[in-house]
Order: sequence, then structure tokens, then C-alpha cells
Amino acid sequence: MIRKPVIAALNGHAIGVGITYPMLCDMRFVAEDAKIQFAFVHRGVIPELASQVIVARVAGLSRAVDLLLSGRMIRGREFAEMGLASAALPAEEVLPAALERARDFVNTAPTSVAISKRLLWEGLALSVPQRIEREMKLFAWAGNQPDAPKGVLAFLEKRPPQWKLRASTDLPEM
Repeated sequence: MIRKPVIAALNGHAIGVGITYPMLCDMRFVAEDAKIQFAFVHRGVIPELASQVIVARVAGLSRAVDLLLSGRMIRGREFAEMGLASAALPAEEVLPAALERARDFVNTAPTSVAISKRLLWEGLALSVPQRIEREMKLFAWAGNQPDAPKGVLAFLEKRPPQWKLRASTDLPEM
């Protein structure tokens, strides 16, 4: 699993595998007039890359049934209204918005983001009690790391934090 947030910027057609790959991203920004279609049922195959689970968990079972079983074409605006994208924007604003969101991650604690991302994605398959147990263990781990007091102190001093830990080398066993 990629430890950093992955953001998709959809500026044109996203059909079949062209939409299943973006569904694996953590966030999606889409052009309002983009054409999006889970076209698999029109090709005699089924959606791949866990898109059935992801679409159902993100947008709800009824919307997943609508999109995945009908294979109907929708526009970016409807895709975002279903909760499948963070925003639907005019095409020329999609990439700048995605890049702006990426810049939002610059001042976040790398290990906190990596652990939270993993918990979010793993949580798709866990019960609530299992999630709580995992979160409690990882919360305790994070609270005992040098970045926790650094983050609080930076907040109190109204300055950007200087993180010590790296997501590439300093994550706990998960």
C-alpha cells in the first residue's frame, strides 16, 4: 500500500478500467462534464480492483447497484454528488484543485497520515470493534512518538511543525 495520499484528477472520460483505477485513489477531483461509466456489464465482464466494494462503501449499496449493474454513463457532477469525488469542477480547475489539496498534506505528520490512511482502507473489511482495537493500539503508539509533543508545541507556538518521523522508515508493525 502506498503510504502517502494519492489524488486523482479526472479531466475527461473515465470508462471501465479508466474509473476503477481512480477508485483506488484516496481522493478524486473530477471535471463537471467528465463522462464516467462502470461499463463492465456491457462488455460481459465484471468490475475489477475491488471497485464493487469501494463504490458500495463510499456511495452506498443503492448507488453501487445503480452504477455497477446498469453500467449507465454519468457526468462528473453526479459522480461527486454521489460522494465518489471530493469535488466536481470546471475542467480547467481540476488539476489546480488536486495540486492545492496535495499541498495541504505538506505540513501533516507523515506517520500519522500513513497510519490513518491504512486504517481507513483496512476499515472497509473490519468490524467496528476490530477497528477500535486497531485504532487504540496505533493511537497509543503515535502518542508515544517524538512527533506527538512536537505537533502540540508547534500548535501552541503558532508555527509549522518540524516532523522527525518518516512514513518510509518509522511506521509500527501493522
